[in-house]
Amino acid sequence: MCYLLRITLTILVVISLSSLSTMAAPPESAESTAGGELVSGYITVVDDKGVIVLQTGHEVHPGDEYISEDDVLYEITAVEGTLARCRAMEKISSHAPDNAIFVQAPSPDAPKPKIALYHSHTDESYIPNDGVPTERGNGSIMTVGDTFEKRLTELGYQVDHSKTLHDPHDANAYHRSRRTAMKLLQGQPVAIFDIHRDSAPLRTYSTTINGENVTKLLLVVGRQNQNRNTTLDFARNIKSATDAKYRGLIRGIFIARGNYNQDLSPRALLVEAGTEYNTREAAERSMALFADVVPSFLGPGGGNGGVAQASPAGTYTDTGGDNTGGGSDTPIDTAPGNDILGLALAVVVGAAAFLFLSTGSWQEAKRKLKHFFKYEFANFFGPRKKRKE
Repeated sequence: MCYLLRITLTILVVISLSSLSTMAAPPESAESTAGGELVSGYITVVDDKGVIVLQTGHEVHPGDEYISEDDVLYEITAVEGTLARCRAMEKISSHAPDNAIFVQAPSPDAPKPKIALYHSHTDESYIPNDGVPTERGNGSIMTVGDTFEKRLTELGYQVDHSKTLHDPHDANAYHRSRRTAMKLLQGQPVAIFDIHRDSAPLRTYSTTINGENVTKLLLVVGRQNQNRNTTLDFARNIKSATDAKYRGLIRGIFIARGNYNQDLSPRALLVEAGTEYNTREAAERSMALFADVVPSFLGPGGGNGGVAQASPAGTYTDTGGDNTGGGSDTPIDTAPGNDILGLALAVVVGAAAFLFLSTGSWQEAKRKLKHFFKYEFANFFGPRKKRKE
């Protein structure tokens, strides 16, 4: 019986240490040396007829999904090197959810909600302007973020734009930017955007809107976080609102294997602004157009005033307002503490039941336990050394 209790306690210790390890390293895209993005090159996704559906610098895995510009949902079925295959699943509704609010820019007297911006890959640049696709410590993607910030400010939003560097462009970039995102979320923004630059041929991102050359935008949703459904609804809401005003600006929504720190908030979204072959000016014009659409999907109060806050364990609390995009805003607890407590309780109850059955009475069970804690537990981590006389 003492051996049973010894084993039980050992199991609990191992479970606790494993859970602490999980807490120390939050789930992240475990695909490549660039945190879910190829360091160089891109992947081409084709359908069963060989037609190109998607080209992106993000790594692609079976089970990933893509909602195209014309709202067709595709599923990735196979990946062979830089070529991936997909199948069309269904044509989805292009209409915004019922709670999508189309409003004008907020008046000067209206409450000014906050929007947070940051860049997990602060080295990303545009070759026509910079001569190189990446420039460590000084990527021009941050200048594109400046343009987004400026236009949002003109529309009456408060903007918290972090230019904290997260170089190098490796698998740990998202772990480093996670600290930045959590700090930004302390300011209670209504939404938080991680602004990137994709890798793909020029033609996949170049387009013309209102007679000006701009880059298309790709929205990326990580499918390895508890907010996936709500975040996807948010992305679809954004695409619908943008299509209504600037059709073709959003090239699609990529639901990729990864986390992208979106477990911190249901309104955290990754936005790809063009490819390395686009000009920075084209990307800036796109982000300015995108800013013009923000009141359509957030409203002057950010979805009726809802604020998504981060919590230490990757949970969030919605402090009011309707849910953006029709998903559930029920707080989700991903902390392992509750699971550990439940498991520990189950083990203790099971051990007590076994002890009672094996001894035949509670009195005898108590005697066994007293003996265990007096002698066996004291020597759990090894026998005591004898004290020198």
